[in-house]
Amino acid sequence: MKRSNILEERRKKVDPEIRKSVDLSFQIVDRIHDILVSKGLKQKDLATLLGKSEAEISKWMRGTHNFTIDTLVSIEEALDAPIVQVFQHEMAMC
Repeated sequence: MKRSNILEERRKKVDPEIRKSVDLSFQIVDRIHDILVSKGLKQKDLATLLGKSEAEISKWMRGTHNFTIDTLVSIEEALDAPIVQVFQHEMAMC
């Protein structure tokens, strides 16, 4: 999704710790949006798949929703596509 210049300027003024959280939230929303587009789906379709209202999905897609792990798993299952990937580090033996 293309972000507006006004929002980008405001984002730069946010505390770096908060900005990191907001940036991750926007990345999640961007990923969900990209999956929907690639599958020819709309937010309305995601709402139906999840048994949620269109209004709730619209709120999620604004980029400020604090997604739970359970919600992300539900979205991944509904869309049959990964949203977040976690890299595991092997612990070195001492």
